Amino acid sequence: MIEMYAAEINCETGVETVRPLTAQEITQRDADVARAEAERAEKDAKDATELAERTALATWIAGHADLTEAARNALARATGVSLPGTLPPAPLGGVT
Repeated sequence: MIEMYAAEINCETGVETVRPLTAQEITQRDADVARAEAERAEKDAKDATELAERTALATWIAGHADLTEAARNALARATGVSLPGTLPPAPLGGVT
């Protein structure tokens, strides 16, 4: 097992003390790491879903040959998606 340490500094004296983490501190650290990993996985899944939805919307817009190119481009700008072969839409409010 890898031993983990805590460094503590006494603000009044400036003395640094290095000590092994307690079992409770290790348990809390492990819980914090697991929570952070779960939050990261949830964010990655949400980002992937949003990308899939935006891609599906862009594909749907681009596939509507019954709309003029200007109408497809306007719809893409209004929904904030990029059609295949076009530049990404400008941010609302102009150039940043």
